[in-house]
Amino acid sequence: MKILYLIAIVLTMLLPGCKKFLDEKSDRKLAVPARLDDLQALLNNENLNNAVDPGAAEVSADDYFVTDADLNSLSAEQNKRLYTWEKDNLFTSVNFPNDWENLYTLIYTANTVLENLEKIERNFTNASQYDNIKGQAYFNRARAYYNILQLWSVGYNSNTADSDLGPVIRESTDFNKASVRSSVAKGYGYVLADLLEATRLLPKLPVHALRPGRQASFGFLARVYLSMREYGKAALYSDSCIKVKAVLMDYNLVSNAPAFPFARFNAEVIYESSATNPQILNNSRAKIIGELITQYADNDLRKILYFKNNNNGTFGWRGSYRAGQGVFPGVTVDEQYLIRAECNARLGNFQTAVDDLNTLLIKRFKSGTYVPYTVNSVDILGTVLKERRKELLMRGLRWSDLKRLNLEGANITLRRTANGTDYELKPNDKRYALEIPQDVIAISGIRQNPR
Repeated sequence: MKILYLIAIVLTMLLPGCKKFLDEKSDRKLAVPARLDDLQALLNNENLNNAVDPGAAEVSADDYFVTDADLNSLSAEQNKRLYTWEKDNLFTSVNFPNDWENLYTLIYTANTVLENLEKIERNFTNASQYDNIKGQAYFNRARAYYNILQLWSVGYNSNTADSDLGPVIRESTDFNKASVRSSVAKGYGYVLADLLEATRLLPKLPVHALRPGRQASFGFLARVYLSMREYGKAALYSDSCIKVKAVLMDYNLVSNAPAFPFARFNAEVIYESSATNPQILNNSRAKIIGELITQYADNDLRKILYFKNNNNGTFGWRGSYRAGQGVFPGVTVDEQYLIRAECNARLGNFQTAVDDLNTLLIKRFKSGTYVPYTVNSVDILGTVLKERRKELLMRGLRWSDLKRLNLEGANITLRRTANGTDYELKPNDKRYALEIPQDVIAISGIRQNPR
């Protein structure tokens, strides 16, 4: 019976579709989970909670290209339009869910858990499980809103965040409440509040990497503050994350033989999530740009572990920490070292930044070949940013990085050529905030992003 009503809950979230997440009245009588175990079972659903990070950000980013033949072969027209930075018709609800629906499903799931927790008495016997479940729900909701901000809002700028368009905040499962877009400032404030509450409630380490623990919450706080360019706070939380448990894999011990060399749930994975896998990013289509490939030294083991040589002058991607295809946006130890290194470089703590960079890279090079950086040998910040891009390839982070780096004055212009046409995305272009799916606008009446 428990399984039946949990399935009923899942179906009520999956069947309505994107447009029913916003403003549509529902007269369904939902089956209600009555025990903590039921709520944990809902959070254990990987497809609802872990495998919903957006793929659109990586499609729009600049670390790969596709040939005209591969682009033209795509059945997903929206992938083509994201690839060439079109202004509109970027998402569809036909036949499969899009990133908007996936993320608001995650929010709905989290709100379902939080609302039903209020109906269960917290006591001495169940306090640990109760708090853990509540913390997981807050973490998942924060993750969803953060990803919504990365796709459908401009980069965080403290001077304009109060007026820049942010996410629709859904604080309950009540479909009857009107949908109104908040500001970027309020959206980030909501993310931070949820993550801080998750940090208070979660155990230091989870029973499995598919669940968040306090360490994952620290790591995600570091990611969020980095995207806000709050470098002191990002450094603080990355440091807190690393101090909980920090294992870096020695790539000398990773076999090059498998098609996908890295084991799932490997030692560096703090929290596992995955992105929807757009057609265009299939490793038989997506080729890593030559500019990146040439940056890896011959003794850098990432050059053979991350890439599949197509034997035609191009290289495909095979370095996912999911032991397969697709984008891996989960929280990892290597990301935290790079966040801490970048923040310390920006704060003028150059030796600390170099130490973190060397700690990471010595694990990436063939034994005995790595020459450590010194404070006087390189542009520390520039080197950290270069290594960040090389290390965190196909992690769903590049789109956010482009937005924040351009706000820092990096002046990065993206360019692509497809079917003889040149495409360009200039720094801080309005298209960095993607178009909200048109059916969402039609049903809810919320404001569309300026095009």
